[in-house]
Amino acid sequence: MWNRGFLSLLATQFFEAASDNIIKGVISFAVAVGGPWETAFGEGGNGVVGIAFTVPFILLSAFGGRIADRSSKSRMTVVLKAVSLAVCAFCAYEFARGSASGALAALVAFAIVSAFFGPVKYGMIAELVEPRQLARANGIINMATNVAVITGMIVAGIVAKRWKDGFAGGAPSGDSAWLPGIAMAVFVVLGFLTCLTLPKLRPQCPGLPVDLNPFSTYIATMREMARTPLLAVAGAWTFFYFVAAVVLLILPDYSTYLSVDDERTSYLMAGLAVSIGLGCVTAAYLDAPSRRGMFVTGGAVGLAASFGMLGVAPPSYAVTALLLCMVGLVAGFYIIPLQSMLQSLAPDDMRGRVLGTANGLSFVMGAVGSGLFLVLRKGGMASNSVFLVLAALCGMMALTVFWWLRRRAVATSAGS
Repeated sequence: MWNRGFLSLLATQFFEAASDNIIKGVISFAVAVGGPWETAFGEGGNGVVGIAFTVPFILLSAFGGRIADRSSKSRMTVVLKAVSLAVCAFCAYEFARGSASGALAALVAFAIVSAFFGPVKYGMIAELVEPRQLARANGIINMATNVAVITGMIVAGIVAKRWKDGFAGGAPSGDSAWLPGIAMAVFVVLGFLTCLTLPKLRPQCPGLPVDLNPFSTYIATMREMARTPLLAVAGAWTFFYFVAAVVLLILPDYSTYLSVDDERTSYLMAGLAVSIGLGCVTAAYLDAPSRRGMFVTGGAVGLAASFGMLGVAPPSYAVTALLLCMVGLVAGFYIIPLQSMLQSLAPDDMRGRVLGTANGLSFVMGAVGSGLFLVLRKGGMASNSVFLVLAALCGMMALTVFWWLRRRAVATSAGS
């Protein structure tokens, strides 16, 4: 597994995730209450930032998967990383002149690049490692991504503070004006350099026609996936991102619920990210095709139990931190087998479209999760009680997966 190609992809993905979270983090701090762009996008400006970052993934993931199937994934990575250099320069300029709309446009441009890179990187794993190493490779990639997200968040916080302190007359001044651009440039340049060491990969479906309608690729791919277990696997996989979206909206409210400052709340989020990474690596190294169904069912049960305890736990920082670590560990056992199944079950000549479609659907489910949180909060439900809703939904998912596996086992026995 530890070949040159996988190591190159691992490093490239790390720098990609870190740079994305730096720009997103700095903008989020800038539009937050008390920030220099607090009123730039109206009340709740972070919602605008979140939507702007999500839309490219929903619109372009499946189309990006189509391009990935007809092109060399290694060559496509180099092209995308080269484009990122230009986007980074544009982003640095907009932050330096203090333009909120320009910085948001740069964020969207970064999201577009990432939407194309998503199916490329996950599709490439199956071309770089042996099938028996697929789960381990996924676990390590997920662990590295979580570490990169934390790194990006920390860098964004440090950079945003110095950049905001330099504001004078509606624009940043001095050396701090270029600080966001410099921070992003370091990670973007490193990502470009590491991708240059990828081995040359051949296109899996070079004759695939280009269809500029992004939705036709979604529809056609889901029809093909419905003929196999792929669509059910993708549905279970995207459910995780529905849950994750709700959890990430609950946790900021825990500053008030636990009577702690925002810094200590951010430690909870960092701890959750690290535990998810550890859970992913553990599940990956215990993985075997015969265990995947059991891991997914057990992971869903573990999520239901952990969320249930969070919903009734006292407002204790230590208890909350412990339970969130439990959530992260069992989440790895849920997500890694499903991700490996997606990659192994997808035919070679349409793996990019399958993964692109699943990636796009995961962002749709994230938006649905955000909508559910909004409805529950507007209905008067306390944020910590929303964990009980997640517990019930995860319990239903566990039962659904168990029933589906039993049904497939019966069908297989009858067929033999």
